[in-house]
Amino acid sequence: MKWLAVGLLLFAGCASSIYLGVESENNANFGAPVQVDFVFVRDADLERQLITLSAQEWFAKRTQVERDYPDKGVLDVVSFEFIPGQKIPQMKVKGNGADHAIVFVNFGRSTGTGRARVPVGSTVSLRLGETAYHLDVQD
Repeated sequence: MKWLAVGLLLFAGCASSIYLGVESENNANFGAPVQVDFVFVRDADLERQLITLSAQEWFAKRTQVERDYPDKGVLDVVSFEFIPGQKIPQMKVKGNGADHAIVFVNFGRSTGTGRARVPVGSTVSLRLGETAYHLDVQD
């Protein structure tokens, strides 16, 4: 029975993970690094609040939001900074049992929202361009 519980926990962690590939163009973000956060959330009400934020708002408020939700599993943030020309074939971004995921992509000069819902358990290709990003999501 103990092994079954461990196996179910491992499966739940995998099911909530995202498999991420990244291709950052040489001129991405006008040659500056791009901040990317994957925000994993268990609470549907919190997810509805966070999805209204733009990337600029998220990055400005992130520290306070993490303080407001300190319990692991309620809110988990996985942060990256990708440099122009960087390519990552695929990596696993662990969601720790979360039901929802949002990606925030912070381009310094962008006026767009820079955020998107991402289904947990999906495979995501993220392309970073000069002024915008593109997500290709496969469930």
